[in-house]
Amino acid sequence: METAHHLLAECRYTKRIWKFVAQWLSQESLQPGQWKHSITAIEWWTNITFTTGIPRKATRSLALLIMWEIWNERNSRIFRYQGSPTASLMAKIKSSTNLWIAAGSRDLTGLLL
Repeated sequence: METAHHLLAECRYTKRIWKFVAQWLSQESLQPGQWKHSITAIEWWTNITFTTGIPRKATRSLALLIMWEIWNERNSRIFRYQGSPTASLMAKIKSSTNLWIAAGSRDLTGLLL
């Protein structure tokens, strides 16, 4: 059974996305292997958004953005029978991050510098 926790924190595809995000931002603490163990989506959210060394607002904004893109990818795979390769989803995440920054997200700006 697919749960929110599985989709956001346990799925192999999602972990691969988070691994690439951590590398892109040079934030080792965002690597799935560095996450504290969690059982629920809210526990995972709390663990990941209270990461030391990264501003909380920036992490929350980034996590929401990534969750949105993962959710859209999941729906595309299930309802339209189309999936994107990891590189394509990462490109969407980077593009959306830049759009959020252009719209005034100062916290994300600081995370990318």
